[in-house]
Amino acid sequence: MTDALKTTYTLAEAARLLSCHAETLRRAIRDGSLQAARLGRGFRISRADLQTFWSERGGGALFGQAAPEAPKSAQAKEEPPKKEGKNPKLPQQLTLPT
Repeated sequence: MTDALKTTYTLAEAARLLSCHAETLRRAIRDGSLQAARLGRGFRISRADLQTFWSERGGGALFGQAAPEAPKSAQAKEEPPKKEGKNPKLPQQLTLPT
């Protein structure tokens, strides 16, 4: 499957796409700056979350075309960030398209 058609990426695919080490992305997931879904022993990162992560770090358009967005009614309302103690924010579960 080509990158243009993918909606989720493994950690290795995302690292290759961003030209960085997979451990760099693991740390970003651990500290909450990159959203990912835990699937088995690995992670899956949505196309939108990968683009957001890249843009927040000063990167340009990661993909040729903008990823299709979910309808407004399906998007979750954003909550203000909560201050957490020693426990880092764990990755949230993503809903994969059917």
